[in-house]
Amino acid sequence: MSYTLSTYLDAMRAALVGSDKALIQDALYDAQQRIDREMSRLAWEDPLLPPNQALEKILANHGTPEQLAETYRQREQVVAEALAAPRPPTREVDPGDRPWPSFFGVFSDPKAYTSVLYLFLSLPVGIFAFTWVVTGLSISLSLMILVIGFPLLIFFLGSSRALALAEGRVVEALLDVRMPRRPTVLPVGRRWTERLGNLFKDGYTWTSLIYLLLHMPFGIFYFTAMVTSFSVSVTLMAAPLMRLFGNHLDGEFTMLCNQYGPGNLPPVWLLFGLSFLGVLSLAGSLHLALALGRAQGWLARQLLVKR
Repeated sequence: MSYTLSTYLDAMRAALVGSDKALIQDALYDAQQRIDREMSRLAWEDPLLPPNQALEKILANHGTPEQLAETYRQREQVVAEALAAPRPPTREVDPGDRPWPSFFGVFSDPKAYTSVLYLFLSLPVGIFAFTWVVTGLSISLSLMILVIGFPLLIFFLGSSRALALAEGRVVEALLDVRMPRRPTVLPVGRRWTERLGNLFKDGYTWTSLIYLLLHMPFGIFYFTAMVTSFSVSVTLMAAPLMRLFGNHLDGEFTMLCNQYGPGNLPPVWLLFGLSFLGVLSLAGSLHLALALGRAQGWLARQLLVKR
């Protein structure tokens, strides 16, 4: 069967139906890049070879779209197994299963700590992303009456797509959510004006902007939730220090001491009870970080993975 590049990619996309959307995006981009490199190599080696014959020769070496799709599926499975955390040999778990840890088991879950790191970083990253989008849109649109406005808009949209790809890599590394590892494939146009127009027609361009804009309000919420929950946990866990420092401590500890009379301290059982409550609060904070991290991963999957 004779294929053009677009029909070959369409057939490959159809063969990948049912696979992870991020895998489909990566496979299509990788296949197109490999074919383009082979076309450039053949054009240099045999300038007289017609482009359609060169494409047929390359596609024959790659195999049918179904065969190439199966190759990417197998490669994805190998990578997923290599990156997966080791599990007990007696327990059979679906590779796509992400079980929730037990209440105190969250202390040994590395994803809880990487989620905390992501949530703390979300505020500065969100401020940068929001500022980039607002500044880029306002400058490029305000200069549209001049010649420089349109090139600035193209640069801004392309850079936003690159930022979205970088954000996806951070989400995958810290939140354990499969995200694209390659840029999205824009529809192939015959002329450069068609290819440029596809940048504006591609929905991924605008969903990336929406995600970057939402990053700041979500980042403020995440940062506030983490600072508040961990501050309360650490404060409660440090309650036994009152036996050492007494009324030299300020704030809530001093108020608690004064309830038992000047210079007196709360009973030991109350202090260690508050400390144990702080440990429970710390575990709850890690569970909250896991929940917020998975919610953010779901949002990233909806907006940063091309449908």
